[in-house]
Amino acid sequence: MVQSLTLSITAVEFAELLDTAIGKAINNRLKPTNDETLLTVDQASKYMSCSIVFLYKLRRSGQIHSVNAGKKILIPKSSIDSYLQLKKGGN
Repeated sequence: MVQSLTLSITAVEFAELLDTAIGKAINNRLKPTNDETLLTVDQASKYMSCSIVFLYKLRRSGQIHSVNAGKKILIPKSSIDSYLQLKKGGN
């Protein structure tokens, strides 16, 4: 069932909402948290004791997050730790 919501806002209010939402999304995507350790794909695969192919599958499925820095892919250590903690709790 599809639900809909109707709001009455001005164009300025809508633009402000969009600017805020887009700004937050960009900041969350590009800026790691304070003192966040970023690992390369090679470092992350060694840290997880897994293959690079498995690591790419985890990225593609959204189970771990990454940041693209040019051609380099960086993975927050906290994302890996969260994944490992979930796997540990799930078994």
